[in-house]
Amino acid sequence: MTNFGTLFKQMWSQKRRFIYLVFLINICVVLFLSGYFLLFRNWGWLTNAPANNLGQFWRNNFAGITIYIDFAFCAITCWQNEKINLSQTWHLVASDERKTYLANNFSSLVACGYFFLLQQIVNTLLLIPSFGAGSFAQAFREFGLYPTKMISGVESVNNQMLIFRWIFIVLIILFIYFFVSFANFISRVITDFLPFKSTLWARLLIIAILVIVAVYCGIIFMSRLNGFIDKRPALQVTDPIWLNDLCLFAVSFILGILNLILVKRFVEAKGINY
Repeated sequence: MTNFGTLFKQMWSQKRRFIYLVFLINICVVLFLSGYFLLFRNWGWLTNAPANNLGQFWRNNFAGITIYIDFAFCAITCWQNEKINLSQTWHLVASDERKTYLANNFSSLVACGYFFLLQQIVNTLLLIPSFGAGSFAQAFREFGLYPTKMISGVESVNNQMLIFRWIFIVLIILFIYFFVSFANFISRVITDFLPFKSTLWARLLIIAILVIVAVYCGIIFMSRLNGFIDKRPALQVTDPIWLNDLCLFAVSFILGILNLILVKRFVEAKGINY
């Protein structure tokens, strides 16, 4: 039987190519925006915050651009995950399907972490004109992921909440992966029991219902995402992040268990080589 480490290593080697591809696109976006604004000095279409120079522009906008690219990378890894989940090649590997499924998701999770680290290196370079030697810390501090010195009269993140913020990011990624897999698996399982030959419309209907649920969850997620920018202590009292972590963990755990059951008993691979 192939062990978890071997599966993880093989999947990581495949996903690593996409990391560098998207990272190259990330660099191209940075170069394009920098060149555009240096040439035209037009800042208004991307941000409402005034910027007098390139350093100030990136200080105001690097976090938002990073999040947009992270969403795109997460979508790519979701596509990779489902391609592997339904691949005959991977189902023929001498390993339990559940072990393959877990290795697939956790290799994507590590890929997201590695990609974010690469992004933060670029963000550090962009922030040097504004923050100098403190650029690396500021790149993480903007997301509430780095300790902030408590200064009188200045609101800052409660440093005790840092670990919960890191956990939140990990859990939201796992939730997305598990939900996408669940929507894919359950729609296939249900349509396999339907007496119709053409089941595409049924799959689309099932996925549409699940997407509505996902949108509702997304609204909750976006409200928490605002908390990464709005760091007022009062927000941590009315909407504590540890409670969000607990809810996300419970939902992700349930989805993960359901996916393991589905991938073991019901999901059949299709003719996709990966």
